[in-house]
Amino acid sequence: MVREPNLVISSASQRIVEDGMSFTVDLYKLEGGDGWSLEVLTEDGTSIVWDDLFEDDRTAFEEAISTIRSEGAVAFANGGSNVVPFKQ
Repeated sequence: MVREPNLVISSASQRIVEDGMSFTVDLYKLEGGDGWSLEVLTEDGTSIVWDDLFEDDRTAFEEAISTIRSEGAVAFANGGSNVVPFKQ
């Protein structure tokens, strides 16, 4: 039987507050896999996942912070203009 790989969650994952808005930055990868995935969750439950993998978790975290600051926290919250909602 083939064992499914474990999900490795980075210790750099954390909750941050920017412009008074709360975000959860999650960094994870498959055990033995190449590259870290980056997901940012907004306080209203919106999930933003980057398509590209990152070489290390620190680079992924810095990308999240940089993007939130350059785009503005409001761009991520409450279905901002750059967030495409899932069809229900």
